[in-house]
Amino acid sequence: MAIPGVTTIIRDRFYTVSRTDAPAGPRIVVIAKRDSGATSASAVADLDVVRASNEADVVAAFGDGSDLHKAFVELVTAGAERVYLVPLPADTIFDHSNATISSTTFGGTSAELLDAAFAAAEAAQPDIIVPWGRGGNSTDWESPAATPSDADEFAFHADNSSAYATNWAYKVGLAVKSIAENTSPCIAVMGIKPYAPNAYVGAEKMTPGQVSSHLGLSNLPNRDASDQWKEVGPYVAVVAAEVKPVNYASGSTSFGYSNGACSLAATLSRLPSYSSIINKPLYNVESLRYTPSRTQQTSLSDKGVNTVVINFNKVSVFGEGLTFAQSTSDYTRLSTRRIINDATNLIRQVCQKFIGEPSNIQVRNSMETAITSAMRGMQLTGALLGSDFTVSYIPNQNKAIVDLVLTPAFELKTIEVQVAINL
Repeated sequence: MAIPGVTTIIRDRFYTVSRTDAPAGPRIVVIAKRDSGATSASAVADLDVVRASNEADVVAAFGDGSDLHKAFVELVTAGAERVYLVPLPADTIFDHSNATISSTTFGGTSAELLDAAFAAAEAAQPDIIVPWGRGGNSTDWESPAATPSDADEFAFHADNSSAYATNWAYKVGLAVKSIAENTSPCIAVMGIKPYAPNAYVGAEKMTPGQVSSHLGLSNLPNRDASDQWKEVGPYVAVVAAEVKPVNYASGSTSFGYSNGACSLAATLSRLPSYSSIINKPLYNVESLRYTPSRTQQTSLSDKGVNTVVINFNKVSVFGEGLTFAQSTSDYTRLSTRRIINDATNLIRQVCQKFIGEPSNIQVRNSMETAITSAMRGMQLTGALLGSDFTVSYIPNQNKAIVDLVLTPAFELKTIEVQVAINL
């Protein structure tokens, strides 16, 4: 399926995809490892966020077959337009037992490296952050069975630990929550660990029993078991899928499958916030490694996990549109989280011109009129069914607190949001 503005060029070693227009829209920031074999490693420093324009540049800067290379191909193939990359050092080591990363090159503590990665992502003012993890690949089903010496790193995945304190999704959610509250409203998208058989099975295909066991997600935290997910869960979306994008290879080397996170992120970037991802097709999908049954889909939905299914037209579509928030949260729907993010961002944008102005009655009236117009605009587009607000002024701090009461699309309940504006 062709994508507007994207050209595929046949080179000696791989297909390359690049933009031919000037894309605009949501920014997707990927955090992933670079490869030590990159030809221009010195051109882009570790943890230096860069705008990715074409595959050839990504390969030169981060290495052919590197995690960043795979992530870029996954995103652009799926239809993403504005892609930014945050390169982790090539010697980054993932400790999935404790959800930490470390690097001799970086130095410092593992917590500092993770914080530095998200600080770099924050500099790009992201709308969507993808902590990249891989899907299944040939080393998982080779003969003899893959060993730790030749198996590729799984990288970030949401089901590494059932305890929230050592879970990747929780730590990612904490970092994204901080970015959303202080810089730019955003959300993270993560996949799950790929199915890797303990013994050689002869093929990349999975039996129904293996699919059922794999989708049990025994190491995925119970979002309702701890109040720690109450504030963090709405900032993370988890998808369970293994998707093979078209031309997902470099030369004769197949990259295997994507874990679906980049496909979900790219789809979100192409949809307005008031349009749910449910039943939306995935672009340029060659095959799926598995599809959940109706019972499995329901079970995953109860756990807050999104799925990829085949619809009646035999097209790969998303079966759910959920965040990893608690089941009693206002933000269980991904569309609700995105609409509230849009409303928050819109308030910041319309109030920006009043920053630095005197807090007199004329400025206050103008700002409240601007907020009214902004909320009315969201109602006209269908993003909001209803809205109201109050503004509280704190003269000695030169600050205004905007309390929003919103009814997003697809919701019957109102959601209260507070935005602080420094005048």
